[in-house]
Amino acid sequence: MPTASSAPASDPACHRFFYGWVVLIACFIITTVASGTMMGFGVFITPMAEDMGWSHSALSFSYSLSAIVTGIGVLIVGSFLHTHSVRLIFFLSTIVHCFGIYMTSTATTVEAFYFWYGFVASAGRSAFFLSTTTLMTRWFEKRRGLVMGIMMSGNGVGPFIFSPVITWMIFAWSWQTAYIVLSVLMTICLSVSCFFIRNHPHEMGLAPYGGSSTPVLPQPHPKAHTASKPARSGGSLWGDVLRMEGFWSLSFINLFCCTCHSIPLVHVVGFALNAGLSAFAASWVLATMSISSVVGRIYWGMFADRYGARFALMLTLFMQGALILWLVNAQDPVIFFLYALVWGFGYGGVGTQYGMVSREVFGARLFGPGYAGQNAFAMVGMSVGGFLGGYLYDISHSYVTSWLVSFAAGLISSLLAMDLMAQGERAQAAEAVAAASAGEAVPAQAQAASSASA
Repeated sequence: MPTASSAPASDPACHRFFYGWVVLIACFIITTVASGTMMGFGVFITPMAEDMGWSHSALSFSYSLSAIVTGIGVLIVGSFLHTHSVRLIFFLSTIVHCFGIYMTSTATTVEAFYFWYGFVASAGRSAFFLSTTTLMTRWFEKRRGLVMGIMMSGNGVGPFIFSPVITWMIFAWSWQTAYIVLSVLMTICLSVSCFFIRNHPHEMGLAPYGGSSTPVLPQPHPKAHTASKPARSGGSLWGDVLRMEGFWSLSFINLFCCTCHSIPLVHVVGFALNAGLSAFAASWVLATMSISSVVGRIYWGMFADRYGARFALMLTLFMQGALILWLVNAQDPVIFFLYALVWGFGYGGVGTQYGMVSREVFGARLFGPGYAGQNAFAMVGMSVGGFLGGYLYDISHSYVTSWLVSFAAGLISSLLAMDLMAQGERAQAAEAVAAASAGEAVPAQAQAASSASA
């Protein structure tokens, strides 16, 4: 009769406590704090514009610059995740990011604000989301959709907590003091989380949750059932990734997806203020979107475990884009909060899928650069959407055009996701034909051999 010591290491029940859950909690805290300060940027726009005399488009450009710098940083970080310690990379990023947030409070010119917030703080932030997603794919094989949903729900919890708190700090003290307090809180939370992070379960003598007890070396190529063309052997990691059809599909999906949701995330507070809502009510619209996305991330993660991540990605992208039309000419506070509930549920499910689909497409060996590359496109989308929202408002004094641009980008991303599903189906069909051909070839070779011996 098998004992606990002879039970396979892949069975989570053979351990009293699986350390991967500690890593999940640490990654959840990281995601919560990082997204709370990033998505809370929209709360700063109106107070800073009134205090410093800067235009909405000038402040929106700092958000765009931040996204571009983060995208470049993601490319660099992704090149090192496969060969260097995730924990070390995250620790160095924490130091740079928190220092940049602190120095943002000292900015007296828009150029200084661009440098400290748009460049320094953003360069440090570039490792956060990539590191946490990488760790989750290493520590969990089974229930990966649920785990990713829990971890990514920090992207909703963060703005839900930080948006009202930042608003209160700005009104009670000033936007400068708010940035100082944020830098201190982030330093404490991120440093504690970094202490509990471990790079890989095999370093602790463990197997991934539901995985093999033997360390599995990354395969040189993605699996045949992915939606990517096979990479040639002997090439660099980036060379292999850039030759994959799935990489370009995911990259452009990220580009249009982030253009779509960055516009409401950055500008919904300003739009609500223009519609007559109070500053606190407007910040709670963003907070409601965020907390609704928490439910969406967990639900759509479980949905992906059952029906597939590609299908879930297509559905949530369509919801995210179509529901933007709800904001056109919205004035009633009830409409704002109903929009926040429904749109947040769809938006929350989008980010949960990218890590799972990327692992399917790129495999273990190419996950780092493949996921980093598509995130660079995502940051371009965030920068375009964040800037366009403010620019279109400055020239038209209305957000209607911004919402229509967001809707169009969301529709394009959902159509591209449908094509990504078709790529997977075509690849599976080709694999089935190849397997059938191989099966027919074996009896034929055996018959030829028997005839020759006769």
